[in-house]
Amino acid sequence: MEGNKPRFPPSLNAVKSEYQLFRDRYGDPITCDGRFADIDFEHGCREFPCKMFQPTIDRWTADPVHGIRHWPLMAFAASQYAFLQREFKKYGAEASPAHVRELLDEIRKSARRLSRALARFQEMSARLSDGAARLAGPHLSWADEIIAQAMAGQLAPEVNEERLALVHAARIDFLRRLVDVEVAAQDVQERLNPKLLRHRRTSENRALRTLVAVTKPIWQSLTGRKPSVNKVAGERRSDFVTFVQELAKIAGSPEPAFKQVQTAFRARTPD
Repeated sequence: MEGNKPRFPPSLNAVKSEYQLFRDRYGDPITCDGRFADIDFEHGCREFPCKMFQPTIDRWTADPVHGIRHWPLMAFAASQYAFLQREFKKYGAEASPAHVRELLDEIRKSARRLSRALARFQEMSARLSDGAARLAGPHLSWADEIIAQAMAGQLAPEVNEERLALVHAARIDFLRRLVDVEVAAQDVQERLNPKLLRHRRTSENRALRTLVAVTKPIWQSLTGRKPSVNKVAGERRSDFVTFVQELAKIAGSPEPAFKQVQTAFRARTPD
């Protein structure tokens, strides 16, 4: 009856990814620069399959095997570029010195207001009662203790009678830290160096500098030519710039202008 046993489809874990099949056939990717040595290329290759880069690879190298071994690196560059584009879009404008000062002032004032409010609430809960509202005092004491437990990092729906002393000590530490935050924020405000916070807005495309830096060693390994943004004689643009623009489009972004790539090329390599 062996032939009547139900057959189950193979586990998805047993199905090799395109990157795993690539490694079976071609071996490891060409790690043309130290920055690629410890990269896990699996994610980038899933996001950007090989067929997306094939026209670019065929355009810039006559050796198909040599070219295809750069696919994981190109997929990583495209994936990182797409990620940075999304992140920078979420961040909005870069922080100006005025914005940083404003936030520091808000931190200082908020720490002071919170510290004072907590102290006032504790004092209110400990007042003597004139008997007009006998339950008001105990109720305020209960509320204050719940807040104190939260200040101690022990938030609970009810008061823990066994830990009152520990909570009280932690409350004092919390209030001291608020004072420290207020003092620190004021100190930073006074010592802030606006020159260190000014950004050179060389391009609206804030992720391009990283893409260009990552692409430089890929281009040199793929083509055997040093990356350059100098225009080729008789041509409107450099081959390296065209290569960067192709990767940017594969990543799903608009094609950066020649001057944007040129400026990013000449900027200090990102850390």
